[in-house]
Amino acid sequence: MSHRGVRSQTGKLKQALRHYIFRTSFQDPILAESVCRVNREDLLIYGSTFLAEVQANDPDLNIGITVGDVPDIEKGLILSDSRGRGSFQK
Repeated sequence: MSHRGVRSQTGKLKQALRHYIFRTSFQDPILAESVCRVNREDLLIYGSTFLAEVQANDPDLNIGITVGDVPDIEKGLILSDSRGRGSFQK
């Protein structure tokens, strides 16, 4: 994070991808876990539309998606659970 709480553009992209993953995940109330419903290709599509919106607001900004920005997930992956063994809890 940069000075005075101003998040970088790659940080905003990573945060937006995490929000999208958890917003579209299935929340199981019995097992107290969240299960992923999207795959990496869906995240790349969402990331490109997110960056297009950001660049529409700031045309001088030149940023792209790198491989490390998009987490390697698949459908059916346990994101978080009550036992602390989810993929986003490590």
